[in-house]
Amino acid sequence: MTGSIKTIFIFFLVVVSINFFEAQFLDEKTFTYLQFFYMAIAIILSLPYFFHRRTGFVFPVQLMVVSILFSMVMAYVSWGQDFPDSLKATVPLLTWIFFFYLLEKRVEIDILEKIILIYGFIYVALYFYQVLNSDVVLFGWGDELEVDRGVLRIVFPGGGVFILASFIALNKMSSKSSHRFVWFLMALAGPVVTFLQATRQFIFAVFFLYLFHLLKESRLYKKIVIVAGFVIFIIIMLRSENLIFTGLAEAQKMTVQQGRDYIRFVSGYYFLSEFSPNTASRIFGNGLPYGEKSSYGIFVENLKDRGIYMTDVGLIGMYALYGIFSVLAFILIWIKSFKISLPKEYYYLKYYLWFLLITSLTSSAVFFPYFLISTVFVLYIYQSILENQICETEVDPDGLE
Repeated sequence: MTGSIKTIFIFFLVVVSINFFEAQFLDEKTFTYLQFFYMAIAIILSLPYFFHRRTGFVFPVQLMVVSILFSMVMAYVSWGQDFPDSLKATVPLLTWIFFFYLLEKRVEIDILEKIILIYGFIYVALYFYQVLNSDVVLFGWGDELEVDRGVLRIVFPGGGVFILASFIALNKMSSKSSHRFVWFLMALAGPVVTFLQATRQFIFAVFFLYLFHLLKESRLYKKIVIVAGFVIFIIIMLRSENLIFTGLAEAQKMTVQQGRDYIRFVSGYYFLSEFSPNTASRIFGNGLPYGEKSSYGIFVENLKDRGIYMTDVGLIGMYALYGIFSVLAFILIWIKSFKISLPKEYYYLKYYLWFLLITSLTSSAVFFPYFLISTVFVLYIYQSILENQICETEVDPDGLE
């Protein structure tokens, strides 16, 4: 591919990987096929570079890809799901392998940042368009939008690129003098849209990481002002009986009252101890169910009638799908995110990975297709910076870790 064709391919890969923001007005069957074949092309382009040896994040990504591929075998062995069905279900989750294509082609970091920011602004625009047209579901799942936790709750598809774009903007706003207003708008949209979506773990993660960024290099008096301002804001919002704050508080109170009966505890225990039918699946996973097209898929769908969802329990759900080694892959990624240094202008990479860590037991961000492309971009950029540091300093890469 030439440079421009490569950029165009990557640009459209993002919207394909997040399934076109789940636009309800698109023909589902046609665009499902389009997604499958586009992702299949990305996988085929990446396969020749899978076994290249490098340090850093290469091994964890290889481990994740192998875990996902082998889980298709387990879906057949443990559940009798045919390989064609497993392949149809699994292809969108193999976005991980595109990491190796990016490494081989040395895609410029600036290009990826621009693509991410473009989609971040598209996400915000479409989100508020949906809010203004709440009488009909235009994007996402379900037949209607409902008021929950004091707000018209729209958990919009494509959250991975939005979260990453927000962290990039926050970082750029601090380190760049040009286009500061653009960075400010996107950085502001991060906590605002997250708060309006009323997802507790996302709100905590975003606000915590924003505070961390603002405080980490500030002088003492600035840290005091920022923390005091944040505390005062929370107190004012709580006393003002803001509907969203009240709704979140009630949801948290209910969670505490339920204790071990809380559905996430029930789901987590089930997928850890009861879901896998044999020892092999407890080690290597059960594979992805293919909707209601197989008996395995029907079984998983029936669990939802009991309120048991893999997507509610993060790493535990991923363990049920891909096994122990997929969880190990993420643990290695997080360890490296703490140990491998970065220039200040790229701290957004750490923030994104730490966002996944903070939400890893309560959301599907670690394995859901709509976060994977942004995760792949983050790991590629991190890996590129690491390899550049190795070339520049001529130091043993293990010494950097």
